[in-house]
Amino acid sequence: MSAFLVSPRSDSFLIRLKALSGTMADHLPEYCIEALLLCCLMISASLFGTLLEYPKSFVYQAIPNAFHRRILMGLAMGVTAVLLIYSPWGKRSGAHFNPAATLTFWRLGKVKRIDAICYIAFQFIGGAIGTTLVGGLLGEAFL
Repeated sequence: MSAFLVSPRSDSFLIRLKALSGTMADHLPEYCIEALLLCCLMISASLFGTLLEYPKSFVYQAIPNAFHRRILMGLAMGVTAVLLIYSPWGKRSGAHFNPAATLTFWRLGKVKRIDAICYIAFQFIGGAIGTTLVGGLLGEAFL
């Protein structure tokens, strides 16, 4: 009969689990924003990358110099990053739409471990959604 009693240790675990789920629920909007930001970043990178590097692209054919196309790619991604970081959503979530940045914030103590794990999970989800959308839109040109 005593095997069915709840031990103090399991009560402590349940309390921590409830606190953890509360933290996750409190920050769910920020996790979703991170997914959206990384989705947008991947859409931008995928579209500009295809536009500038797909051999049948009119831009690729118009700019034969690979160095010049890379400059344009850098500018496109830099502008994309600035727009996402300074957007209202970027300001709300912290705009660390890169797992390496999230791990850095965690290491510096700016983000709790559970938040870092959730941010990274949502970043992967957002990146997968973004590239899947572009792959579906562009097909062979993107592959």
